[in-house]
Amino acid sequence: MVWLLLGVLYSSAYAIAGWTLRNQPTVLSWFRAVALLVPPMTGTIVIVRRRQSWAGCQWLFWATIALGLAMSAIGLTGWAADELMFARDTWLAWPAVFALFGGVAPLFGLLAQPHRGVREPLAATTAIDIAGLAVVTGFLYSFFVTTPEGAAGGAGPTVAPLVLVSELQQALVAAGMLAATVVARHTAWRDTYRRLTIGAFVGFVTLTLSNIGSADGVYRSGFVYDFTWILPFAFFPWAATAAPASGAADGAADESEELTRPRPWVIFIAVALLPFLDFGLRHIAPEEAFKGFRDLTTAVTLISVLPLLVARIAAERAELQQASSTTRLLAQVIEQARDLILVFTPDGRYRHANAAFCRAVGRSPEELSALGPRELLAHETLSAGQIHSTVRDGSTWRGQVTRTRKDGTTFPVSASVAPLLDAAGSATHVVSVEQDVSEDRRLKQQLIHSERLSAIGQLVAGVAHEINNPLQAVMGFTELLIEAEKRSDVRDDLEQIRREAGRAAKIVRHLLLFARQETLERSIANLNEIVQSTVALRALDLGASLVDVQQHYADGVPLIVANREQIQQVVLNLLLNAEHAIKKLGQPGTISVRTGESDGSAFVDVSDDGPGIPDEVAGRIFEPFFTTKPIGEGTGLGLSVGMGIAQAHGGSLALVPAERGACFRLLLPSAAAVHVDLSALLARA
Repeated sequence: MVWLLLGVLYSSAYAIAGWTLRNQPTVLSWFRAVALLVPPMTGTIVIVRRRQSWAGCQWLFWATIALGLAMSAIGLTGWAADELMFARDTWLAWPAVFALFGGVAPLFGLLAQPHRGVREPLAATTAIDIAGLAVVTGFLYSFFVTTPEGAAGGAGPTVAPLVLVSELQQALVAAGMLAATVVARHTAWRDTYRRLTIGAFVGFVTLTLSNIGSADGVYRSGFVYDFTWILPFAFFPWAATAAPASGAADGAADESEELTRPRPWVIFIAVALLPFLDFGLRHIAPEEAFKGFRDLTTAVTLISVLPLLVARIAAERAELQQASSTTRLLAQVIEQARDLILVFTPDGRYRHANAAFCRAVGRSPEELSALGPRELLAHETLSAGQIHSTVRDGSTWRGQVTRTRKDGTTFPVSASVAPLLDAAGSATHVVSVEQDVSEDRRLKQQLIHSERLSAIGQLVAGVAHEINNPLQAVMGFTELLIEAEKRSDVRDDLEQIRREAGRAAKIVRHLLLFARQETLERSIANLNEIVQSTVALRALDLGASLVDVQQHYADGVPLIVANREQIQQVVLNLLLNAEHAIKKLGQPGTISVRTGESDGSAFVDVSDDGPGIPDEVAGRIFEPFFTTKPIGEGTGLGLSVGMGIAQAHGGSLALVPAERGACFRLLLPSAAAVHVDLSALLARA
């Protein structure tokens, strides 16, 4: 309000000074030349001083207004100079063109739409549009001052159109600012537009009063009629001082809101209308004396507009090239992404899939284009209709689904499915970003299995120690009783007790080995020798069961560092399992024992031609206490203890594929490899 008050005070002082100097025309003219320059230049100075506060389209808005105020200053100064040098006391002459330019500048500035944010990328093309519109407007105004009456400031017939144009222009400016105020009523620019709107309406009223006074012949410069050129200008510094600065909020708004690039309709319409405007204006104001000047004006205007048109097209092309470069970059990022990315339309038509997705499902983009989303999902997975209904509501669906490969196999993925919405809020495309979680599931199951084994290990270790103490007492007292007993029948019963106690002690030993509570001495050994001696222990029993043992011992099998008894226990358990599998068939069978070398390690394979191990239990055979034998024939500790022994030796025990029956491989590192590992360990220590 301070600026408005200063404007009123300045206008009043101007009127008083003009009335005082009414009888001194020369002094009055000099006074007007200076006094009328102050109001528009004040607004220009305020805008220039705040130029660092705005950026992008917001700075373009104020720059256009500042340029308009400068044009108004030139027009008003020219008016005063014309009066001083040629004694003309009307503004309806060439300075009117500059004044009209200054008055229409806010309307041109609204093309920048500063209330929508900085929008830096749009500033250049919008500036070209404003320049093109200004050139055409100047061409239009020039026709109203190229007549003897208009140039001399008379009241001839060509003055009336210029008065009408000035009134119409100011009305359009006021209406445009009012519309902008309504549109930006929920933004920080509302008060700025409101102040400029009030100033535009004040300018319209004062201009109308001045035009009426000029038409009645009572217009007098240096008096209240000059309020038209003073009071409205007070609203520009008022609005500029309190206008919001460009800040982070505008940048965030620009990022969240898609930048709608203005079409170059302004500059194209300007070029297209020039010939028609020239033809129409020559008929409205035919003046042969100024025909050459008007031809020159038309040529200069075309020469000015055409470079603007070229610049506009070049700016559009540069922006399109930048957008195309950005698009290519994003496409490369999507193609290089490890995530599986699929884009399809809301009705299920394929649009794009990145290379990772094509590799995962084993299909080419051409093959995917012939399939629908449902055909890429396993039947047991979540219905695609449920995903579609969630996305159709504009929400993002997250969860796990099962994808189907081309060969019929499946794999689980963690998916995030989101719609791409247009300005109306309707989904134009659907994007699914997925990660293959097969490995995650495997690791999770492995972790659960490890935790289960750890818990079982702690349990069996405690149980074994608790059982071992009373068991040793039973065995000790049994030995004493056997030595003292003379009766044969009682001795037989005691021997039976000792055997069963020994069997129980063996089970306890297995439990302790499984829990890895015992450490045994190891030495360099020959795997062929250990396996041969173990097979010899079972040779008679296997022959009696009609089981043929085929032995194949390779030459050059690496020596190993192992506890002989433990390795023998593992091989013996594998032989017993193979024998039991053959007995299930109730007919003679064959057990094959083969040793060899693999990647510097020694191995022994024990295979049989029995019924094999079903797939549904193959993953559980190494679990403690899991057995397929009938109750009383197995404890379920043989393979789990064997795996523990193999891993303790740095090797492995695994079920390997076989054409018939089952085949287990015990793999142990060579003595040389163990020596290298120990040397490296000691060196680090």
